[in-house]
Amino acid sequence: MGAARDGAAALVDADAVRALPKLDLHCHLDGAARTATLLELADAAGHALPADTVDALEPFVRVGSDCRSLREFLTVFETFYPVLRQPGAAGRLARELLEDAAADGVVHVEARFCPSLQAADGYPPEAVLEEVLGALADADSPVSWGVIVCGYRPLPVEENARLVDLALRHADRGVVGMDLAGPEDLPGRPFADALRRAREGGLPLTVHAGEAAGPESVREAVDVLGATRLGHAVALREDAGLAERVRDAGLALECCLTSNLSTGAVAGLDEHPFDALRRAGHRVTLATDDPAVCDTTLTDEYLLAARTWGLGLDDLRVLSAAAVEAAFVDDATRARLRATVSA
Repeated sequence: MGAARDGAAALVDADAVRALPKLDLHCHLDGAARTATLLELADAAGHALPADTVDALEPFVRVGSDCRSLREFLTVFETFYPVLRQPGAAGRLARELLEDAAADGVVHVEARFCPSLQAADGYPPEAVLEEVLGALADADSPVSWGVIVCGYRPLPVEENARLVDLALRHADRGVVGMDLAGPEDLPGRPFADALRRAREGGLPLTVHAGEAAGPESVREAVDVLGATRLGHAVALREDAGLAERVRDAGLALECCLTSNLSTGAVAGLDEHPFDALRRAGHRVTLATDDPAVCDTTLTDEYLLAARTWGLGLDDLRVLSAAAVEAAFVDDATRARLRATVSA
């Protein structure tokens, strides 16, 4: 890193970045669960977790520095997911997500989750979604929000189609988009028809692509599924032509630095394409992905970018402004967020 870039990064301190209005466009609700909350939910459900104190439980519900694959990353969720499958859990996570976002200077968050994964007998996906939407609507929070319903690659085509129907029925209550998540070695093409219905019904699409698979994953998200935004898209570093196509089409990129290290999408930040894509004119944004599981905040992600690539506070404001333009919001909300970020 050159002296000038060192100097720019030195001017960026944590308090300034925390005070900067930020938008988190790629944040999984289940991956934001506080450890203390998981303990209380486990007690309510009568479910035994591997430990019964916050300090002792954290190694089981946070990814360690030795985690180096997406599948290994996802196994962490298996530890605590049983306690999320009960009425009240999803709503509590939603309320606490807004509290944590506000404390971190986040002014808008798009919370994504798969209602089918948090459902249980007597607690169907629609009840899970309505609980989250109700909790967010009732929260006394300065943070604006939208919900992105996740389709999940391991689920049957029919179940993902029902999730699209569910999202469309609740578009007037705060569902703002659809996502396709899950292990990328499972193709997204079987879900193309359902996702097309979502788009035609007014819900834009973001797709997890190019995180654990190569450029073909991004190509499928763009050419077959019709993505508006791309989650991660690290594999663009492997295909310059595809990267140019994505840039020229104006697709926004949801970059999650800490998560990409944990999943092994990159071996080190020096290999991450974030800064090269930013300098090449891509619409890059920074996001947390799974803030609790990754033990990060959006301020941490901004600071990590600043200190790795020598970004100054003005550069970070540009990232926040890019997120405003990429957000799945109506015109009035976008205008308000523009004013907030520019101020």
